Amino acid sequence: MELVESMQFVFVANILLGAHSLRLPPTISSMFQSEYFLDRSCTLSLRCQGLSDAMSYRWYQNGLEIKETTGITTNKTTGELHVLISNTCSNQNLGIFYCTAENKYGSTVSPFVKISGPVLELFDMSQRSEVVVCTENDHCQLKCTGKPKCEPHAACDVTWYQGSGTQRIISSSESTAIDLEGNLHFLNVSEISGNKTYACGIWNERIKKLVKGNSMTLNIIDSTAAPLPRAIYHSRSKAHLGKSAVLQCLFSGILVSEIKWENPKGYYITTNDKYRIGPYGRQLQVMNITYNDEGYYSCHASNLTQTPFLNVTSPPIFPENNRSFLTKTITIPSEDFVDLKCDAMTSPMEAAPVVAQWMKNGILIRSFQDFAIQLLDNNRVLRIYRAYFEKGGAFQCVTENSEGIAVANFLLEYENVKVQRSSFYITISFTAAGLLIVLGIVGGKGFCSKIARSNYMSAMSPSTDSHRYDTPQSS
Repeated sequence: MELVESMQFVFVANILLGAHSLRLPPTISSMFQSEYFLDRSCTLSLRCQGLSDAMSYRWYQNGLEIKETTGITTNKTTGELHVLISNTCSNQNLGIFYCTAENKYGSTVSPFVKISGPVLELFDMSQRSEVVVCTENDHCQLKCTGKPKCEPHAACDVTWYQGSGTQRIISSSESTAIDLEGNLHFLNVSEISGNKTYACGIWNERIKKLVKGNSMTLNIIDSTAAPLPRAIYHSRSKAHLGKSAVLQCLFSGILVSEIKWENPKGYYITTNDKYRIGPYGRQLQVMNITYNDEGYYSCHASNLTQTPFLNVTSPPIFPENNRSFLTKTITIPSEDFVDLKCDAMTSPMEAAPVVAQWMKNGILIRSFQDFAIQLLDNNRVLRIYRAYFEKGGAFQCVTENSEGIAVANFLLEYENVKVQRSSFYITISFTAAGLLIVLGIVGGKGFCSKIARSNYMSAMSPSTDSHRYDTPQSS
């Protein structure tokens, strides 16, 4: 008997939840990256996916629905977006894209994504080749000037070359280092490095392309003074929440000892799951960044100290799920109003995100002059009045900061006491009766069969109670 009752409850609950979910706009399950770059063939494909029945999809570029255009195609049935830019990815700034998933109850909006073409421009060659003079056994820096734009940043690498070609690469060693800005440092330069030409180059791995800058000649002058260790460079790095970051310290001088690192709380760092110390101790990699990792780190060598700073930031994040994409169901009480709050947050050290726009079923709301909706609290709150606004669907807030864009979907239900009680009564009666009839047939003429027949006849018999509630209406 307990098993039968449990089956009854599960069966009826599933039917009720299923019927309930069908009355809402679809939920988008796609989780895109915040930015995409075209590949070597100048193509990119994305797919928008949702959870619901009878859906169609639309893609938007820079706020306008994508029609049949050269280079960009969409499929309204499958949700696919295909970008193909001819020639050499010449359209570098494709812009901001998002998709909508739609059913008869409304539309929801996907995360916003930026799509760009990979870029590697040429060095600024307007400056003449220069001569750099350095003192033997001292620190010597060659600056990589006129650096071109290179994207995506993770695919770009600065390399230094000796001579006129690209065969002789200057590698990091005990006496040479390349800082995070691309400059070459001879930590204790020797005569053997002098009277030679050097040039920096940038390689873009995405498009397999190299560009090289102006060459410079290095001259070394003799010195009889003993070199002293000194601090010459430390980084100021930025990293997104959950990603990794690299900090760097450089010291010059022959007698520079091992570099030791401390975190912002003053604890010495060793290589583990959180931290990795690179060759010669010059670089510290911090993994799985949290807000607690922000602050000044310390690197120590030969009684010298430097303090590189790590800035932890992120696109706006919603506190409900700690992500930049949120879908939330909201019930509006009968003859009342509801406030939709766009409470995205960002790094504790940064200004609050700006609410850029509100949307209804994926379409920008351009007017707030009627009585149905109001903007409050510097656009962070959208108030919807039930008495004036009876149509369901979904509203979206789009909020942004310097690091990216966040989207929240609010799926609206309109509560109606009469409709809900009637729907509950009819569903319970018929689904429970139907289930018990089936169980009765399987179990023979036992107790369950009698209950099933009794409930079925009660549900079908007219009574004064059968007219108590209004017939449910489709929203």
